[in-house]
Amino acid sequence: MNPLIVIEQLLLLMLIMLLGYIVARMKLLDEHAEMNFATFINYVSVPALILSSADGAGITGSKMDSIWVLVVSSASYAFFAFLALGLPKLFRAKPDEVGVLQFVTVFANNGFMGLPVVQAIFGSGGLFYAAIFNIPNNILVYSLGVYFISKGKRTHAIDLRKLLLNPAILSAIFALLIFLFEIPVPSLIMKTAASLGNITSPLAMFIIGMSMVRIDIWSAMKDLRLYLFSILRMLLIPALMWFVLRNVISNTFILGVLIIIAGMPGPAMAVTLSTLYGGNTSLATRYVFISTVLSVLTIPLLSLLFG
Repeated sequence: MNPLIVIEQLLLLMLIMLLGYIVARMKLLDEHAEMNFATFINYVSVPALILSSADGAGITGSKMDSIWVLVVSSASYAFFAFLALGLPKLFRAKPDEVGVLQFVTVFANNGFMGLPVVQAIFGSGGLFYAAIFNIPNNILVYSLGVYFISKGKRTHAIDLRKLLLNPAILSAIFALLIFLFEIPVPSLIMKTAASLGNITSPLAMFIIGMSMVRIDIWSAMKDLRLYLFSILRMLLIPALMWFVLRNVISNTFILGVLIIIAGMPGPAMAVTLSTLYGGNTSLATRYVFISTVLSVLTIPLLSLLFG
């Protein structure tokens, strides 16, 4: 894949993110609008986008590929969790920083940024496999993720029913079933889902831009440690995954999707959960900003691996 095309797509998304930042900075929209947009994406447009992606799945891979992606995804998160045990020590994290660094080692912005980026680079076929890869992510973020952020002192019980009824999980499972069992879905429904899903990409980046207005940008830019951690998490670790998985996944298109998803920047969820569970919100916010900016460079570099 031509990295210049990837850069162009990323810059397009970043310009939308910049517009979101400007709008929030000018106070044309407030945090309530941001929350409403985020709710719409989570409950409407992302599920619609994932559901509509089932149409393009057969063009880029087989039914066995989709099952294999789920297996590889589960193994990948186990690998990330293992890394999370040692990386904070490598970066000499303070006690109150360990939980956040563990969280962002395992979890990335696979939803709000990952899906739009994959859609922009690979199209709907790639989006389908990205959604499958995200199934373990959506399950673990509110269990293992909360455990990390709260440093093991979780004070809120996990609602298993709410966890498993996450709209992104349900839509990914439905899309997988439609593809595997060739369940006929009226074209009008799929077209409606596709139209709603197309809102996701610009709106998600717009929201990320709005959230950046609350970040102390100067403080974030001075933290050299976060640059090094971002490069390790977003470039070197996905490159290692590519080296291993290229011997396991023969479909280079699907392999490219998985590596790009693995190299996404830090999730805004790190900030949200840090606020809710007493984590280091400042560190989480700085990492989300630095990693998002650096992704304009790291993602095109990753694309060179599967040319």
